Amino acid sequence: MSKLNGWLSCLGAAALILLLAAPSSATVITINGADFPTGVSSATVGGLNWTAVPGTFQLKTVAGYTGVGISGGNTSNEIDIQEFLTGEVLSGGLPFWVPSLTIGVLFDGPEFNDVQEVAQVTIWHQGGGTNVYTLTNTYDPSIPPDTAVWSGPGTLTNLSPSTASGGAVWLITNPFGGYPVDDIVKVEFTALPGSCGSGNCTNQSDFTLVQFQYEPVPEPGTYAMLGLGLIGIGLLARRRAAR
Repeated sequence: MSKLNGWLSCLGAAALILLLAAPSSATVITINGADFPTGVSSATVGGLNWTAVPGTFQLKTVAGYTGVGISGGNTSNEIDIQEFLTGEVLSGGLPFWVPSLTIGVLFDGPEFNDVQEVAQVTIWHQGGGTNVYTLTNTYDPSIPPDTAVWSGPGTLTNLSPSTASGGAVWLITNPFGGYPVDDIVKVEFTALPGSCGSGNCTNQSDFTLVQFQYEPVPEPGTYAMLGLGLIGIGLLARRRAAR
């Protein structure tokens, strides 16, 4: 019995040492639109490499919410059709999952003669392949103008009304399903043509990125090495206890 207790004590101590030595669990990193430098087309923001194509980063504040857009296009400080805001891991960086993202000034019309605006979000996976999702602000005259449709698995919440005095801000929680979608290495935002809801509809889709949250995910090999280390030290402790 004493040998068994000694073996368990050794294994417990070994496990504690390995856990302390292993990489600590990653924390959620929050990137706000206001964090982007204006007037440049590429920058490291919040640990990701961000690029603006074909213009430069520009900021826009509506109803107290500041988002990042791109210069040029129909609206010089929003992400328009054929404009792309892209964030990807740095060389040697870890893949990540996305707890939430927040998009602003995505209206449904007749505000500012907008259409039912559509934002497109594309993610790239570490092992290859992509997924494409859309967020569409939908017009319905019979209800308050705060409805939208997200094509992904996440939960959609309106943070600021889709009115001329509001920011039309939308929070998507777990937009890509959370775990096990934890191998993302690149995310891209652009706008798609939208349908007319009401009004003149002379302005096509455009929006800003208000906030982006991500969490780096340790490689599976890290956990495998930890497990093998525990097994090896456990066997060594058992052999010593059997002497």
